[in-house]
Order: sequence, then structure tokens, then C-alpha cells
Amino acid sequence: MQQLTDQINPAQRILLAAYDCLSTRGYANVTMRNIADEAGVALSQLTYYYKSKEKLFTEVISKMANQYIHEIETRMSATADLNEKIVSLTQYFTEMLRDKPKLLKLFIDFAAQALWTPSFREQVDSLFDSLTELIEKFILNDSEAHQSVQNHSSKAIAKLILGALFGTSVQTLLSADKDNSFESFDLAECLMST
Repeated sequence: MQQLTDQINPAQRILLAAYDCLSTRGYANVTMRNIADEAGVALSQLTYYYKSKEKLFTEVISKMANQYIHEIETRMSATADLNEKIVSLTQYFTEMLRDKPKLLKLFIDFAAQALWTPSFREQVDSLFDSLTELIEKFILNDSEAHQSVQNHSSKAIAKLILGALFGTSVQTLLSADKDNSFESFDLAECLMST
């Protein structure tokens, strides 16, 4: 692993280390020194490549957002059937909870930080907009899916769906009874399919 790490340029190593530190410990518990140590670089290299803690974390948000958008778009474009698209979206969130909880925690952490940091707010809002657009494109553009709530825009419905899945994810992460928490995703899938 060290040999592979040595082959990555310092800026990329710092970004990967920041991503790992933040997803493991959370924004409030990570210092630039932690990231430098994890990346195996001098603290001065962090400021050389990223200028400030905020700029580095902004890059981490960008990396995270691109991963989310790519993974969800790939999954939903892989099927033509509306119900299968709905299933793939809800399964994405359940798989994130089971297989990549660090990535989901990072998303939640940055969403919370976005309330107080304008540059984070811009990026997280853009991520939410992109995910909303994917839901509109792949699920709500189907007239059958939008039929039952005709008095509302597809964007409003997409935001509600994303909010429900995101909120349920937060509740599941916090729940002591995780197995029963996943039942909520089944219910969301059922409600969207009707």
C-alpha cells in the first residue's frame, strides 16, 4: 500500500487523506495536522496545495458529490422500467448504509456544516440540486409516476423523495435498531411505486 501511496502526487495524497480523516472522524474532530500525518506530508504542503482548511474541505465535498452523482446516475440509467429505477434508488441508500457508512456520514456532516459555512452551503446545495434533477429525470419524467400528485411540480416531488431518503438514512445511522430501520426504505419504495 505504501508503494502505491508513494506513486500518487502530494496534492492527491492530501485529498485522499482528508477524505479518509473526515469520513472516519468528522469535520469537528479533524485538524490539518491529522491530515498531513495521514498523507505523510509536511503541514506546509497542505497550505501550498490547498491554501486553507476550507479550500481543502471544499475539494473533499466536490470529490464526494461527484461520487454520489455518478453512482446514482449509473444505477438509475441501467434500467428502463420505472419500478426498477425506484428500487435502484432506494437500494442505493440502503447499500450506502450497509457498505459505505463513512461516505454517508461525510455527506451528513458536510450538510450540517453547510448551514454555517457559505462555500460548503453552495456545494452541498448544488449536490442536492443535482440529485433532485436525477430523480426528476429518471423517475418523475414518467407520466405514471407524476400522475398521482399533479398539483405539484416534479422538482418539489423530487426534493421530497430525496429528503425522505436522506432523512431516513440519518435516522437509520442513529438508530440502535438498524435492522428495523431499513423497513422504512421498503415503505418509501412502496409509496413511490404507487
